[in-house]
Amino acid sequence: MSPTKEDYLKVLFELGAWKIQVPNKEIAERLNISPPTVTEMMNSLVKAGWVEYTPYKGSMLSDAGAEYAKKLIRKHRLWEVFLVDNLGFNIDEVHNEAEVLEHSTSDILADQLEKYLGYPEHCPHGGAIPLELMDTQEKVSTRLSDIKNDDIVSISRILNEDKLVQHFKRANLNINDDIQITDRDKKLDLFYITNHTSGEDTELSRTIAQYLFVVNKTE
Repeated sequence: MSPTKEDYLKVLFELGAWKIQVPNKEIAERLNISPPTVTEMMNSLVKAGWVEYTPYKGSMLSDAGAEYAKKLIRKHRLWEVFLVDNLGFNIDEVHNEAEVLEHSTSDILADQLEKYLGYPEHCPHGGAIPLELMDTQEKVSTRLSDIKNDDIVSISRILNEDKLVQHFKRANLNINDDIQITDRDKKLDLFYITNHTSGEDTELSRTIAQYLFVVNKTE
């Protein structure tokens, strides 16, 4: 499979497309490409059996597509751990480097890298690395944008795109922080958030909040 198609599968999984339909517009924004280009690629992935597409609703990964995506994401996250722990990269510098490395990493190399790193469970952005743990994390995680007001949630994963990581860093929102949406302004598209871990208040747009994955602690 080409690196471009692999990137689509990976982005779909990270946006939750193994359990929900993700609109092409959202995929286009994530990959910084035009919606027609996404539509063309979705048609190709559907024909190959990797994706199931519903017009006007969006795309979901097939079972085969989800399994392929998870293996690729595992390789990506292992390289992120290596770059941070062994080469001194910052958390907001590793995504693009790992993006290049993942496509040329064989399963054997990934296994040896995992062993060398001491079998880490999570990447620097909170993403699970072992496939079974990845399944568990994704099943219990929800986008912050889908959480009700006043529910207390714990940050489990942030989408590992450098600019997003920098944005969350400036807002002092970190993995395992307990946070709560206290109010929202629909006109300004803003969520008002209390961070119970740091004791600080901050604001996020709904667009940004959908890239912060959390586990509900209220239920």
